[in-house]
Amino acid sequence: MGPAAPDVLAWGLGADAAAFGQRVRAFLDRELAGAVPDPGDLTGLSEEFEREISRRAGSEGLLGRADDDAGAALRRGSGEAVGRDSREARRRAAFDYVAAACDAPLVDTALTLAGHPILHDGSAEQHAYFLPRMLRGEVLMCVAYTEAGAGTDLRAITTTAERDGDGYRLTGRKTLVTGAHKADWCVTIARTAESAMTMFLVETAAPGVTVRRRRTMNGWALGEIGFDGVRLGPGAVLGRPGQAWRQLVAAVRAERSGLFYLGFARHVLDLLVAHARTAERDGRPLGDDPLVRDAIGELEVDVEAGTLLAARAVTEPGLASVAKVFGTELLQRLAQTATEIAGHAGTVWAPPYGDAPPHGAAGGRFAWEYLERVHATIGAGANEVLRDGIAEAGLGLPRSTR
Repeated sequence: MGPAAPDVLAWGLGADAAAFGQRVRAFLDRELAGAVPDPGDLTGLSEEFEREISRRAGSEGLLGRADDDAGAALRRGSGEAVGRDSREARRRAAFDYVAAACDAPLVDTALTLAGHPILHDGSAEQHAYFLPRMLRGEVLMCVAYTEAGAGTDLRAITTTAERDGDGYRLTGRKTLVTGAHKADWCVTIARTAESAMTMFLVETAAPGVTVRRRRTMNGWALGEIGFDGVRLGPGAVLGRPGQAWRQLVAAVRAERSGLFYLGFARHVLDLLVAHARTAERDGRPLGDDPLVRDAIGELEVDVEAGTLLAARAVTEPGLASVAKVFGTELLQRLAQTATEIAGHAGTVWAPPYGDAPPHGAAGGRFAWEYLERVHATIGAGANEVLRDGIAEAGLGLPRSTR
């Protein structure tokens, strides 16, 4: 994180959250010194290392604690449901921001990915089983919603869960699942009637569950999950049968408001500033070029403004779509500008925590960012669709004709 980041967190989330963010930063500076790379994972780090750092973060209370006010808040609900000014929601946002800014494998924790539906819609038994493990960092989870023919419009899913005694038989295929290969559990949705969908918790080690990895253009793997007649007991239903669409919309909205987009942006901008200070062009420091200084200054304004916007979205859920559109498109502008400023050196690619290639700007990170940030504007709701919602709900414009 750059020197401005603590002030931005304090302005947007309050002094308590900013102080918590500094505590998270100190923890990550210490723990990431022993990072074990794995370029096949989105984090750039090995599963074993991710599990260990998750457990350590949990043991230090950085994921929340079950025996304090934060833990009680988590049991009642997260983010928007715990109270608009909740201390825990703001701390969680600070955690996401700092984890992303530090390239830590803690952005997609079980609490981040599956916390909202479990906290808001889970039964007492599900709370008792999952929440302590999530808070201690002992479980990895994924969300498996998307299908080959149902991306932006999840109402088109074909995965089914048919009644089987007191439970269900789950059959179908899910695609583009982040972290599927290392998840212990997944949250998924299936059609339980012609016009109704139900949300389920599925253990990935259950008979009939298969996971296949698909390499992305940036080198890491997404997952495909197959459900081949997987037997689910009645306790696998998350929330009320037939209510998955409502639950899904709320969960995705909570994901959109995350500050991790801006944490990533802060990190890349800091790398760009460092590059401009040390690199030369035609025998002169790159940072002396007024066009370079102007471009970087504009990005600095956008990163700080976007951080404050995302911080507002933590307690004003109506801004979640706005924050997601701005943050994901800012990441693309950053990648574009960084590669242009760096020139040929900006086209040299390397994954996070990989060996820095010779002649690569920022250790190959700018080229990696250029490829990586393509999907951000599509996931968690395509930005084009979100703009329609912003225009209709936020600005009162008429619904678009399709």
